[in-house]
Amino acid sequence: MTQSFRSKVVTRRTYNRPLNEEGTIFETWPETVDRVIGHQQWLWERALGKRLDFGQVTELEELRRLMLARKCSVSGRTLWLGGTDVAKTCEASQFNCSGTAVETVYDVVDTIWLLMQGCGVGAKPMTGQLTGFRKEIEVETIRSTRKDKGNPDNVEFIRDGIWTIRIGDSARAWAKAVGKLIIGKHNVDKVVLDYSEIRPAGTRLKGYGWICSGDAQISKAFNAIAAIFNKRSDQLLTKMDILDLENWLGTILSSRRSAEIITLDYGTSEWEDFVEAKKEYWKCNQCGYHLVPDDQGKCPECGAEDTNDHRQQSNNSLLFWEQPSREQLEDLFERMLDAGGSEPGFINAAAATKRAPWFTTFNPCVEIILPNKGFCNLVEVNLAAFPDTPEGRADLGRALEVMARANYRQTCVNLDDGILQESWHANNAFLRLCGVGLTGIAQAPWITAEYLSLMRQVAQHAANDMADELGTPHSKNVCTIKPSGTLSKIMDCSEGLHTPLGKYIFNWIGFSIHDPLVLKLASAGYDNMPKPADPETILIKLPVSYEGCEFTDVDGTEVNLETAIDQLERYKMFQLNWTDHNTSVTISYDPSEVPAIIDWLEENWDVYVGVSFMYRNDPTKTAKDLGYAYLPQEVVTKEVFEAYTATLKEVDIDTVNSHEEIDDGGCGPLGCPIR
Repeated sequence: MTQSFRSKVVTRRTYNRPLNEEGTIFETWPETVDRVIGHQQWLWERALGKRLDFGQVTELEELRRLMLARKCSVSGRTLWLGGTDVAKTCEASQFNCSGTAVETVYDVVDTIWLLMQGCGVGAKPMTGQLTGFRKEIEVETIRSTRKDKGNPDNVEFIRDGIWTIRIGDSARAWAKAVGKLIIGKHNVDKVVLDYSEIRPAGTRLKGYGWICSGDAQISKAFNAIAAIFNKRSDQLLTKMDILDLENWLGTILSSRRSAEIITLDYGTSEWEDFVEAKKEYWKCNQCGYHLVPDDQGKCPECGAEDTNDHRQQSNNSLLFWEQPSREQLEDLFERMLDAGGSEPGFINAAAATKRAPWFTTFNPCVEIILPNKGFCNLVEVNLAAFPDTPEGRADLGRALEVMARANYRQTCVNLDDGILQESWHANNAFLRLCGVGLTGIAQAPWITAEYLSLMRQVAQHAANDMADELGTPHSKNVCTIKPSGTLSKIMDCSEGLHTPLGKYIFNWIGFSIHDPLVLKLASAGYDNMPKPADPETILIKLPVSYEGCEFTDVDGTEVNLETAIDQLERYKMFQLNWTDHNTSVTISYDPSEVPAIIDWLEENWDVYVGVSFMYRNDPTKTAKDLGYAYLPQEVVTKEVFEAYTATLKEVDIDTVNSHEEIDDGGCGPLGCPIR
């Protein structure tokens, strides 16, 4: 299968690590795969306590060939960090998904630490232990003017009624600094948050390989967190305070997307405030100004700090422990439509518990059912890469075996990293949660319910077989479906369970303003623009076309007009026949379909765990037609598509800087939008 230019660009900027300090020479795809295979070998040999034998080495070569052909992939975290020193010392960096109750200072430190490892966090606020400052105090900020690296450790002292926290220039220091800020209940008049040790933005972090965001985001976030503690001086934090605290922590890294979900039980205290947490988050709460706040979180119109822009950071979802009434569902959809059609999300917690008795929360896109202090690492199989022939089906079966075994080996980690609480390691050692996923589903219409059940048995057996070889516990859950944005882009297939919006699409993908690839693409004719509300990101228009999917011709434009019920029925088929955890999918809908959706939910509540609902735009309309600054995916006619691609020049991407996860639209309340 010929690799598209979009696939090459996304691979380069997302997964090919730089090979020199200047960031001018990068891995090739085979070199990236070699690094991943080396990491798999390291995990396997450590778990065995000896060198691999010939058969085991041969299996790793099978994994290598599958990845080189882009038929399968390990997680994006492992593609980027696998085989590095970071992956061997901060092993949480290899996980896509994590979940925790947030009740203590230690829980908060865990969440920022995981976000800085690139791990998405699901959090459930719990009141009772987190409190504000002892009394309201003045907050002073000292910004960094450094041109190089600073002291990696925090320095804290109190003199003359002034409490100073000088934040160190390292991920560990940032995580611990949050703990110092939360736990400090000093009888002082002022706290000084000193960022002078933090290196400048735009420099590359040698270990992680990401681009440093400097002190702009962390200073903004810590000031906002201090304001929460002042507001609640000598009081317990509320659940909404904890939501804001977690959301601010999720904004600290501008160099990658820090994915979060916050869950709350329906009907408990603050649930209605929670439902409206993100309503009109882009407005100033004082004057109603519509533009985003400045870099210190203040409204540029009136100077107020009363803004909720940070709340877009998380998906917010209600947990139902009993089946909601029709009136409750109607109320939820009315609230969703009032807020733009997608939030609040709602989850069947009883069904989640039936699938996973350890259930406390979910990962940000809700494909993994997680305990309090739980992890999961994901792998993916591209169904579109396997033809509907006896040989193709045999190859698919073997690919599932190889990937499930590789996935299980990713659970063989030591999570005692000096930051995380011990329960993270203990839960992983017991549950061994895997996440064997499928993508390219819309391009494999030959997949039936019966065949899915067979595939599920193959994956489960393979993961358990790997456990038996190592003498470790079986994985408690193996199969899932994730939204699969980035990996599907590099594998040139449709994304997860979604049917593409149309056959011919202009995909606006975000790149860091520090990424020299932007200039190369612009000079080659690729349209670009600043991302609205995000001064750190440039959007580039990359063309992509999808073959093998069914579309409807509307006035010359081939578009996806699937009904919400058709999408839900496909979700149901995978829930019943493939998925152990949950099937993450975004259901696009029109308000006129809400009664039918509620009918479906009433009939299938026991099957339903959670999906994302997103208001369906007319795919034949432009961003201007719909009143948006841009559309992450813009459906066009074949003629418009070919006219644009004809203007594009070839680009040498081998000597440009690339480093981060793409972010072309973010996640909905229970899953990532179709991209």
